[in-house]
Amino acid sequence: MKIDTRELLERLSTSRREFNATAFAELDRNLSDEEREEWNAIYASFSSRSLLRNTVIGLETIPFPTDEDAEQELTCMVVMRHLVKVLIPLPLFWLEPTGINPNSVIGAEIDYIIIGVDREGECAVAARSLALEQQRWHALNVQHISEGDVISASVLACGPTRITVTACGFDVTMGQQAMSYTYLADMREEYRAGQQLQAKVLSVSEDMLALSVRDVGTDPYVHAELRHPVGSSRIATISSKYAGGVFCRLTDGCTVVCRYAQQFSDDEFRVGDRVVVQIRSFVDEKRWLRGKIRGKIL
Repeated sequence: MKIDTRELLERLSTSRREFNATAFAELDRNLSDEEREEWNAIYASFSSRSLLRNTVIGLETIPFPTDEDAEQELTCMVVMRHLVKVLIPLPLFWLEPTGINPNSVIGAEIDYIIIGVDREGECAVAARSLALEQQRWHALNVQHISEGDVISASVLACGPTRITVTACGFDVTMGQQAMSYTYLADMREEYRAGQQLQAKVLSVSEDMLALSVRDVGTDPYVHAELRHPVGSSRIATISSKYAGGVFCRLTDGCTVVCRYAQQFSDDEFRVGDRVVVQIRSFVDEKRWLRGKIRGKIL
């Protein structure tokens, strides 16, 4: 049975009366300074809806009773600053539905708001969705972010061809072309959950944000024909191999799609090898150079 998000939020939230009746002085009596600071931050987030930020350390499934006196399992993201486990149920992790594999979010740095405190059970419950709503309102109504602004973004999840970042209360999924001028066969070679990036705002509305990480930097293909004329040789690094092509990155970030000179075979070269390439032509529609691998730099 699917649980309504608002219903779930209400059922998992600790009431103010219950919170105020908790004997915190007795429970916190023997805490270390670090533990006391951790719990005080949790109490403050519950009381004032202030944001907390920590890293997702894993997933956990907990039993959850339904109205029909049955029990179902509820999958939660787990964050922990020191010793206190904070559970974020998946329905309260996102603002909009998503097909992202929860395991790919492990390692991401996220903001959340505490909605429930189980002091005797040494854990708390939080909602990331509430933090996103708060951040989104602030970005639109206080910061007034607009097209052309450069903002901070944090990698939330990364797959081979798509990457999701979180910024200003929005979770934004982008493909290769929005991330880098350099071709990557697998974006996990370059990006990871929790990585901090800068991104340019392409468009923004109340329920949508479009970003480009690539456009923060300079397009290395501009004037590449002057820096790397046809016939010249350059140092490059093999970044990936795909469909018979060898993708190499020049020192300025340009991508050169290469084939091997006749004396070489593919098994002599690996991703990460430094090579000498000869520039053969330019491919304007893809903003690539074409070349030939002339040798390996040992």
